[in-house]
Amino acid sequence: MRRIWIPIFGLIIAIACAGYWYVFERDVAPTELRVLAGARGSDAYVLMSEISEVVERHSDIVRLKVMPGTTSSNSISAINRRRVDLATIESNTPAYADIKLVANLFVDYFLLVTRKPDRQATLPAGQQAMLDAAGVQPRAVVDLPEMRIAIPPSGSAANRAFWSVVDHYKVPPERLKTVAVDTERAEVEFLAGRVDAIFVVSSLRDPFLLSLVGEAGLRNIALNFVPIDQADAMKLKRPYLNAETVVKGAFDGALPLPKGDIVVPGLNRLLVAGDWVDEEAVRELVNIIFSNRLDLLIRMPLSSSISNPRDAGLVSLGLHEGAASFYDRDEPSFLQENAEPMALIVTIFAMLFSASLALRRSMAGRAKNRADTYNDQLLDIARRTRETNDVAELKALSDELAEVLETVVHALDTDKVTEEGFQSFGLLWGSVRDTLRDRQREVA
Repeated sequence: MRRIWIPIFGLIIAIACAGYWYVFERDVAPTELRVLAGARGSDAYVLMSEISEVVERHSDIVRLKVMPGTTSSNSISAINRRRVDLATIESNTPAYADIKLVANLFVDYFLLVTRKPDRQATLPAGQQAMLDAAGVQPRAVVDLPEMRIAIPPSGSAANRAFWSVVDHYKVPPERLKTVAVDTERAEVEFLAGRVDAIFVVSSLRDPFLLSLVGEAGLRNIALNFVPIDQADAMKLKRPYLNAETVVKGAFDGALPLPKGDIVVPGLNRLLVAGDWVDEEAVRELVNIIFSNRLDLLIRMPLSSSISNPRDAGLVSLGLHEGAASFYDRDEPSFLQENAEPMALIVTIFAMLFSASLALRRSMAGRAKNRADTYNDQLLDIARRTRETNDVAELKALSDELAEVLETVVHALDTDKVTEEGFQSFGLLWGSVRDTLRDRQREVA
């Protein structure tokens, strides 16, 4: 028998050791999350690349593979086909229900950049001088039909943004001279003077925008940022827009550029994921981003804009479960939030339970006392039975014994006597009955 148990015991130990190694000691390959992050060199692509490096430094379970993308619509399509796990998109991009928010990255501004008009422009010289002296931008959205404009490629969120501005200001589309090109081509055409204006949707630190401003300065081309100052009104029809301010000197403090604060619409650039992406991996990603803000800030100041989508009022898409579990980490649980009311309820129930136990004990005590009274009556009948020699009296004692039994049975039915009390009464009653019968036979 011992020989059988030895290998079984050894097998159990081996299985336990293997389980411990599998759970705690084995090397698990990190989960790779594929990210489409916009055009190579764009602010979204650079930001996600920096995040990828920070994640690699600080996480053992997640890695980011950053890939260049084209439009936000194509990025959404790639997630739905499960070719990628995450993507950066603009908040005006149509998305499906299985696309979930991970983080709000930064704000993209609607920027309409023109060459500064010459004195021979449509405005009278005196009025132009007053405008220049006041630091007011000499061009407005309603002047678009007079310009050749480079706009983002068709199908992109930035292209839709341009036409939303045109629609709001009621500029006749047939009078516009637009050419849809990518940012590199737009910069070349603008600097060469073949287009008069560029419309872009980007952050204020986008590499393309900084390159454009730098090249224009080298070529002594004066730039003008046109206000799109009805942003709040545009938001009534397009709730995903925000009214943003481009502060004076944002691009050049010497001139400055722009000359004063201007208001433009803005879009949130979002990091989204498919709802099927591993919850723990997404939580780890968000945790690394928010727990290593200083590291990211040193690498790219734009990362200071990363925030919880709820704080930006973004409710069009639901939060990914992994991201939500991180953002809600400091939220009190239901028990914590309702600790005092629940403690009061528990206390009341405890008091009621204690009172019911006390009442039950009191009723049981009264029932026991009542049973003891009936037992005393039986003992009295037994005593008188032993003392009498009168047949008639014995007959009367027999009737009294029957009455006592009837009374106790009724008391049991009305819970005035407990089952235990009735059992002890029954034993004593039977003993007294036997004594009475024996005495009746002796006297007879």
